[in-house]
Amino acid sequence: MEKLNVLGETSYRLLIHNLLTTLQHETKTKNEAEKTFAVKAYRRIEEQIESVYNQQIQLEGLITHIHIVFSLSDAGSLKVTLSKLGIRSKCRILAFNDLFSVGPIVDLTTTEGQLQRQLWWMEHDSDQYYGNLLNRDNQIEKLMRTLRQIPEDKSIIIWYADNAHDQIGLRFALYLLKDRKNPVHAVNVSEMYKKVTKETEEGATPYAQALISKENYIEIVKSYGEGYPLDPHQRRGYESEWLKLIDQHHILRFWEDGKIHGQAEHVIDATIIKSVTELQNKILPEEFVSAGAVVNSVLHHLQQNIGYSFVVFRIWRLVSDGFLIFRGLPGPLHNFSIRLSN
Repeated sequence: MEKLNVLGETSYRLLIHNLLTTLQHETKTKNEAEKTFAVKAYRRIEEQIESVYNQQIQLEGLITHIHIVFSLSDAGSLKVTLSKLGIRSKCRILAFNDLFSVGPIVDLTTTEGQLQRQLWWMEHDSDQYYGNLLNRDNQIEKLMRTLRQIPEDKSIIIWYADNAHDQIGLRFALYLLKDRKNPVHAVNVSEMYKKVTKETEEGATPYAQALISKENYIEIVKSYGEGYPLDPHQRRGYESEWLKLIDQHHILRFWEDGKIHGQAEHVIDATIIKSVTELQNKILPEEFVSAGAVVNSVLHHLQQNIGYSFVVFRIWRLVSDGFLIFRGLPGPLHNFSIRLSN
């Protein structure tokens, strides 16, 4: 039974399909005992499927809001918070498992474009690549179909923050919803954070949901969880911006001055060198510093949601180009350390 806990929705469907096929085949056996057992088992499974199906139909009828987020972590936080507020049963949460601020996004609505993105992840970040394979229900292709099949009597709420990943996700989701007549609302958690905390200090606003404390996040969901409605003009504007983004062919994207800006891959190299220098200055100049400490410092300096893997990719490029020296084993951050070359 423990093995069932690691199976996803697709695997469960395959399991049940194979089981029914096997039982159906055994109902035609000449062994009466095996035939009787197979018939009873087949009917019992059919009854359970019908029962679960009817329960699902009833639950779908209770749902009034479809929430869209852009990470599995954000989805988990939202589910927990909605449960605490007593409205989880009225909500369905759809989550993309991706990082739109890095990697190719050209033709992302096509099989070819999705394949190119997967190949890019396979080369640059194996963890993200295999994470996508394991979480099939959160893959782009599956979510595209799901979004286009949302009943038009459901309200849609898109959650995002002031970072390139979420902002691109917002535009992508609205492009996928362009033919839907559902009312669409949006919640910018970075902006709502300032409302619930009365925070006005420049640079203090969290650029990602994960950086918001649990107490403030609960207050955001409680007070602003319905979001602000997007009128047809705003929706068309976001859809148009998505089409412009996929024509730019950038691999790295930042959120600056309220806009998404494509960047050259090497733009963070200077920040990596700066971070290594600062950390080395705290110890002996010839000492190596933890790769994890460098990555954390770079992300702190950049204030951009680009993930640690892209920073690691550029670190290894700087090692290859002779700007950095490493000690240890390539792989997880705790396995190696780096310093400036002489």
